[in-house]
This record gives sequence, C-alpha cells and structure tokens, in this order.
Amino acid sequence: MSRGMRPSSVLSEAGRNLASGTSRAAILATIFVALVGTVAILDVRNVVDVLQDAAAYRAAGAAIQVIEANDGIDGQRCDRLAATPGIVGSGALRAGERLRALNLPSSELTVWEVTPGLPALLAAAEAPAGPQPGPGVWGPGVWLSADLAETLGAGRGSEIATSAGAMPVAGVYDWPDDGRVRDLGYAILAPVPAAGRFDQCWAGIWPVDEELSGLLLLSLAPDTSSPIRRQVNGSLGADHDAAAIFAGRLTRPAPVGALVIGLVLGAVAARLRRLELAAALHARVPKPQLAWQHLIEASAWTGAATVVALAGTAYAAALGNPDPAGEVWLIGARSVAAGAIGVLLGTLAAVAVTRERHLFRYFKNR
Repeated sequence: MSRGMRPSSVLSEAGRNLASGTSRAAILATIFVALVGTVAILDVRNVVDVLQDAAAYRAAGAAIQVIEANDGIDGQRCDRLAATPGIVGSGALRAGERLRALNLPSSELTVWEVTPGLPALLAAAEAPAGPQPGPGVWGPGVWLSADLAETLGAGRGSEIATSAGAMPVAGVYDWPDDGRVRDLGYAILAPVPAAGRFDQCWAGIWPVDEELSGLLLLSLAPDTSSPIRRQVNGSLGADHDAAAIFAGRLTRPAPVGALVIGLVLGAVAARLRRLELAAALHARVPKPQLAWQHLIEASAWTGAATVVALAGTAYAAALGNPDPAGEVWLIGARSVAAGAIGVLLGTLAAVAVTRERHLFRYFKNR
C-alpha cells in the first residue's frame, strides 16, 4: 500500500482481507448473530408475551363492562356507545321467553333477546371460537352458545326445531367456564331491534379505562335508579394496563445493550489487528483511508449478520403473536440496528486510538 491510496485501492484491500480470512468475518458475524440477535429476540418475545396476555384478557371477556337495571336500559343508547373511541362494541340484552328444542324436550332453554350490537361485541372480544365473519354480515337467525350447539347438533347455517317453530342459526359463540358470568352459557341469543327497554348493557372497553366505563350510565332510561355495575369476567382483575406493562418490561433497554455489544465487538475486532494497523501507519498509510478500509470490512460481515438476525427476529415476532407481527419486528429491528451501528463506531474508535509509535510494543506482545 502507498501514501494517498485511491478509493479503488481501499476497496480492493478490504476485499482481499475479507477473502483471505484476515478480517475474521465469519467468526465475527456468528458472534454478532449470537449476541445481538439474542438480545433482540428476547425483547421481541417479551413484547409478544405482553400482547398474548392482553389478548387473553380480552378473549376472557374481562374488558367487557356491564351495567344492569331491570327494564332500565335504553337499547338504542346502549348500542350507540360503540361509536365512542375506546369502546370496541356495545349491546343490550333482556330475558326472553324460555323455549324447548324438539330434540331436547325435557329441558327448557334460556333465551336472551339482544340488540344488534351484542353479536358485534362478542366478535370484538376475539374469543377463540367466536364468530368468523366480521360484525354486521351475519344472516338472520339466533346465536347458540358452543355448549348448546354441540348438544343440539347444530351449527352456523343450520336450523333448530323449537316449541316456537324452526329457527335458523346465524352463529355460534364460545362461552367457556373461565370465571365469566354464566348469563350467556348454554343459552340462545335472539337478535331484536334496539328500540325499547332492556335489562343489561354490555360494552367492551379497550384499553381498560375507568372514565369510559362511566359512560355506561348514559344507557340508563331516565327513570332508572340503583343500577349495578360489574365485569363480565372479574377473575383476571379489574384493570389490565398493557401499555404500562409494555413500557415496564425488563428488556426495554435492549437497544442500549445491543449498542454496547456492538461497540465492544467492533473495538475488539479492530484491536486484534492492531499490529497490522500500526504497520500500515508506519508505511505511511493515512489513518482516514485505513479507517475506511476497516469500516468496509466491518460493514460486510455486519451486514450479513444483520440480515440473519433480522430474519430470526421476524420469526420470533410472528410466533404466537395475536397481533400483526410487523410492529413487533420493528422493535427487535431497533436492537439489531443499534448493534450494527455499535460495531462501526467501535471499529472507528479502535482504529483512532491505534498509534504508529506502539508498533514495536504490539510486535512484542503479539
């Protein structure tokens, strides 16, 4: 190499070092993936855990608030609550005439008359066996709880013969015994117009917000007093602040940790070649061009390692994630990017502190 190296000479020298193994590219890339990739994946998995807990809370009906007042709920007011930001669905219900299924004549079946908003609320709760179509596209007919549908041998699109006549089945909803109120367990939901009085108003509120819960009082008819407020499922607690749990996760500083790992890795990789660096400086290679050469080499193996780490992070973000994986992947990608930047900064720092006058000391300690 000579003084005043051209850019092409810098590139060719970096290429030769990568091809010959002088850069230790394969080993360093493996270490990067193992360390920085692990940090990113741990953070991503923590975020997925937060999302899974939030989805489980919603699926169990814990985010659904109820206000109850016999014949004291205005059905139209209750349904209109769903238009409020933060309320994912709302609907009213009242007890209907009990009936018998002709293939189960010994048992009276519980019937709930519900406003159109209640099936949409059940869909928004994202129960595992909930309705498959989006809200508002179900055909006419009644809804059956999963347990009752299994007993009657009925399903969506079929008909059940009852003491009140044949009833088409518009959908089947899941209502497991997991702590939620048993009002809708082993029951028939019969959609009716929202006009008139009802006994209960249900509203799904997400994220959980006590002020929004107070809006259920707006569904009360003017002459109603002493309403009862409760959760559909109180077994998981009255509050679930997913945003606070996300912000307080132990792996939140992952990008900082990845940056530190990158800095150390880049600095160590360059310091291992300090004798080579000092010899090049002794041969009058300008330090800026020497820095560019080592940056090119570091960028090559870091780039390859970053692609592998991002692929692993994408898989970790999608595995078991109840939400779209893109945003979670971006959280992990920040750590990978921080690690890559750290490698380059560490490389620059190591080249910068290398001195020609230390050549013989480096030679002696090699």
